[in-house]
Amino acid sequence: MSSTAHTHDRPVGDACPYCGWPDRAEPFQVVSRHGTAAGHTVWTRCGCGSLQMRVVDARGMRVVSRSRPAAEKADGVRCGVV
Repeated sequence: MSSTAHTHDRPVGDACPYCGWPDRAEPFQVVSRHGTAAGHTVWTRCGCGSLQMRVVDARGMRVVSRSRPAAEKADGVRCGVV
């Protein structure tokens, strides 16, 4: 049996679960792009800092993996440790 409950009141679907920004909207930063036999793999960083792996192929673009945003240190600077 699967649950439809959503934890932490984060958005469901095509949006970042950490900040709610739509996956298809700017701003996001392209970190790297790699050609594959079926299309492209694109690594991007959301405005909140979440690293995302996107697959772009004949079916369109979809986020297939994403990290949490980087933790902030006491001085408000992101340290890159997740």
